[in-house]
Amino acid sequence: MTMKPPKAGTFLLAPALTALRPVILSPIALSMLAPGAHAAGLALRDGDATSTANAYVGGVSRAGDAATVSLNPAGLSLLPSSEFYGNVFYIDPTARFSGRNRGADGRPTPGSTGGGNIDPSGSGGSFGAWKVTDRLAIGLGVTVPYGVRMNYPTDWVGRYQSLVTHVSDYDLTLAASYRLTPKLSIGLGPRMDFLTGRFTRALNLVSVPIPGNSVADISGNGFAFGYVAGMLYMPDSRTRIGVAYHSRMGIALSGRTQLAAAPVLAQIPFVRAAFAEAGGHVSGQITLPDSVDFGVTRALTDRLSVSLQGEWTHWSLLSELNFTTDHPGGASTSFAVNWRDTWFGGIAGTYRLTPAVTLRGGFSYDQSASADAATRITQAPDSDRYTLSGGVEYTPLPRLSLELSYAHLFTPAAPIDATSAPEAGTLTGTYHDSANVVALGSHLRF
Repeated sequence: MTMKPPKAGTFLLAPALTALRPVILSPIALSMLAPGAHAAGLALRDGDATSTANAYVGGVSRAGDAATVSLNPAGLSLLPSSEFYGNVFYIDPTARFSGRNRGADGRPTPGSTGGGNIDPSGSGGSFGAWKVTDRLAIGLGVTVPYGVRMNYPTDWVGRYQSLVTHVSDYDLTLAASYRLTPKLSIGLGPRMDFLTGRFTRALNLVSVPIPGNSVADISGNGFAFGYVAGMLYMPDSRTRIGVAYHSRMGIALSGRTQLAAAPVLAQIPFVRAAFAEAGGHVSGQITLPDSVDFGVTRALTDRLSVSLQGEWTHWSLLSELNFTTDHPGGASTSFAVNWRDTWFGGIAGTYRLTPAVTLRGGFSYDQSASADAATRITQAPDSDRYTLSGGVEYTPLPRLSLELSYAHLFTPAAPIDATSAPEAGTLTGTYHDSANVVALGSHLRF
């Protein structure tokens, strides 16, 4: 059976698609900001198993393994030997929503709430350190500092805000460290970052309900370059004081938008053509913020050491994002982010139980980049986070160590009262987030 075009007034597809071209870009503006399940803003903190066991505290000052190339490169020259350090992570987060979405006319959007909404994922980190001389060392680190896997059900009440957010980020750090004096070491090196993602949202284009969703699907990626610098000062043989700076990085994003009509609409030839014609290339620029870490590690006894660490991250750099499209008749779009600068802090301890077994634990607080319900977004409904963690390291051979770490992240309820575009409506409710992280690490010294 051949379907006839709908009567005038059933929907205004072509004008609606033309009008929505700028706001269709909003998901890429939002989703390129999607953080992981267990850090403020964009950050994932799991790069090495030792940091996971210590609630991400102490990396700036401990200088105990090759992961220092990314955490504080000054520590490379303090390592006793060359080393390869490999890590894998299993991250099991939850982000459960309860609430409602109301359209511009005030009517509630039908659909489901609840559900996990965020997928478990795996990650990894690898580090190498090479002792050139007693004073000089070089290192290489590969980490995944940003990432998220949000997947809302297709009938979710907030589907006009977002459906799928998949972000992966890969960072390569090269660094060198030199021990200037017996008490002072410095480190410096370049970083290269590659960010990629895919983002979808349902489109609210018709004036009468129909089965299924029309969907905007955006994929994009970009490169950035920056640097990391650090210093370690040892006032005595039991104390290490560290400071590290990770530079901001500007990423030129390049992506493409594809629109798919709902199954009922896709059977109409001119509708399919209109959706295909409305896609196109988009480009934009975002800045990953700089950060400053500072901390101290103190050996209280021959077996027990304690670390304190703080971190400031310049998330307020992301006050606004601007994107453009090459589509004929398309327009630039701006999106207000209004994130704030954040603080992280915590305490961790390491205890050498036997020559072969070392125990670790820690507690930390990570402030959310979202200052209030209006700045929280569905692609990244983050909140303040409290991390409690522990782990064990076993050294069966002098040059081989194995690690097992676990961290649980507690978060208070996170209210949201926001919209990504006028036609998306306003989502009002509460997210309840948490996460479990399991890490495995292996040190091979040579």
